[in-house]
Amino acid sequence: MATTISTQSNAAFKKQLNKVYSFYTGGFIAFVLILAVLEQMGLNREWIGFIFLLATIGLYAGIGVMSRTTDADEYYVAGRRVPAVYNGMATGADWMSAASFIGMAGTLYLTGYSGLAFIMGWTGGYCLVAFFPAPYLRKFGQFTIPDFLGERYGGNVPRFIGIVAAILCSFTYVVAQIYGVGIITSRLTGVAFEIGIFLGLGGILCARSPGGMRAVTWTQVAQYIILIIAYLIPVIWLSVKQTSVPVPQLVYGYQMEKVTALENKLASDPKELEVRKVFADRSAALDAKLKNPGPAPAADRAAAEKKVADLTAANALAPQLDAARKELAAVPADEAAAKKAWTAAKTAADNGNKPLAGMPRHGAIFAGDPNGDAAAQKAYNESRRNFLALIFCLMVGTAALPHILMRYYTTPSVKEARQSVTWSLFFIFLLYFTAPATAVLVKYEMFSAVVGSSFDALPYWITAWNKVDPALLSVVDVNRDGILQLGELKIGGDIVVLATPAIGGLPYVISGLWRPAARRGAVHGRRPAADHRQRAEPRPVLQDDRPERAHGPPGDAVEDPAADRGAGRGGGGGAETGGHPVPGFRRRSRSRRRRSSRPRCSASSGSAPPASPPRSAWLPASGSRCTT
Repeated sequence: MATTISTQSNAAFKKQLNKVYSFYTGGFIAFVLILAVLEQMGLNREWIGFIFLLATIGLYAGIGVMSRTTDADEYYVAGRRVPAVYNGMATGADWMSAASFIGMAGTLYLTGYSGLAFIMGWTGGYCLVAFFPAPYLRKFGQFTIPDFLGERYGGNVPRFIGIVAAILCSFTYVVAQIYGVGIITSRLTGVAFEIGIFLGLGGILCARSPGGMRAVTWTQVAQYIILIIAYLIPVIWLSVKQTSVPVPQLVYGYQMEKVTALENKLASDPKELEVRKVFADRSAALDAKLKNPGPAPAADRAAAEKKVADLTAANALAPQLDAARKELAAVPADEAAAKKAWTAAKTAADNGNKPLAGMPRHGAIFAGDPNGDAAAQKAYNESRRNFLALIFCLMVGTAALPHILMRYYTTPSVKEARQSVTWSLFFIFLLYFTAPATAVLVKYEMFSAVVGSSFDALPYWITAWNKVDPALLSVVDVNRDGILQLGELKIGGDIVVLATPAIGGLPYVISGLWRPAARRGAVHGRRPAADHRQRAEPRPVLQDDRPERAHGPPGDAVEDPAADRGAGRGGGGGAETGGHPVPGFRRRSRSRRRRSSRPRCSASSGSAPPASPPRSAWLPASGSRCTT
């Protein structure tokens, strides 16, 4: 009888959730369409960005406040009644972080085939979660991983080991999340990077603290809807623009053939070879300095001082004079600093001297050649072994991430814990199946429409993102011909996704849509193991120290909603939610907030429990009654 009542209650709760999130999705789409119409009527772009930011922060903070609770089960495990499909969406949002949402397509753009190791490893990790940890974590009915270890193995030593491991594991990717929050918030609002960090973390505090896992779950479900819509729209737009087919996952292979042809053309282009020659000369000069570093710093300082004096005497333009002064300030103060700076500059110059600006060919499976000489065969075998080793490490690491494993405490049963992993894979699959297409479509757009353009006619988004962080995107007219070559473009992996709406020429409202999505991803983010950069030059400047040209207003600012890695975990309240506008956001009665360590539970039929149930057995299902 108790099982029947619990099943009926969960079914009613899920039906109410379906209704609420259907209205939410429709309202969100209507909101975007209204802003698109207002943009056409002349609404300022900055206003569009702020409206998106404030609306999403308000939404998530509102869910957090409505989900407030003081009940331990609700706060830590959302009452253990989150349906499998919604737990899958929340896990998908939890996983679509800086690594997946922002970094995955960029990694594939810069590394080609080898970047698929991240997709295969992370996906395989969820298979391990489904078969091993998830069901057992739910079966033991604890609140956290250290609780589970203490219950499973006994004593405080396993619990302490779990605490230390969770803190160390979480700290490494929290640092990347906070960095992403600061970058994207400053890009949107224009505030300093440090202030942007505090603004983002303040949004996290509002969204998560009042309701714990209860608030986090329902916020994450709302976030997933925004994330997947924001990710798919620009890629579909690019696909239609390039191929007239709105299914990029099925047609990007044709674009990859075109990318391969463009790679062959660029590798032998005379202008690209000219740029590579400049970098080769720089590398040789730096190598000579490193061999005899003694007199070089003084000579460099004298040359920089002379340049500043000559420009001052000639009444040069202010930007040129500022650039010369920056060069003077960047001259190393002593021999040790000079060696460090020159070594970094030589590495950048060596990368610039490689074909395709150091990027491998997109379709090349591994480095080297299995049929080549001994060195090529060695490179091929090492590349293949590293690829497989990375997949294995990512699988095991994913299966042990604490913030992912905690999601499986929230389901009503062990069966639904397994089902929620399946739903998680499906919702993450939507992104992972699209990321390779995004990388190819953006690379084709860059190679065909941006490379070869005049510096005077570069897209406005290049200037905008260069101002945010030159490490993300910068261009330098190395051979001074006024035409952008691939070797003169330095691009970070993150920009591939962040700038996709502008690269595709989408209306600015879509860029505004990406702001909450991408800032949410950065807050939740773990970046790929290596942050692949295309030539990390020590002094990235725009257009080779020429006066900066105006290219229009900064457009594709990306912001992600004020949702932290957990901006949405919270349970609902079943059919007994009492008409609250968001299901389940209800305080439990005071009599249910405090339970003794061994309450007496009875189902609605009045049947008695076993004499000494394990802890997981006395956790009540929705629909049961507990008294102390």
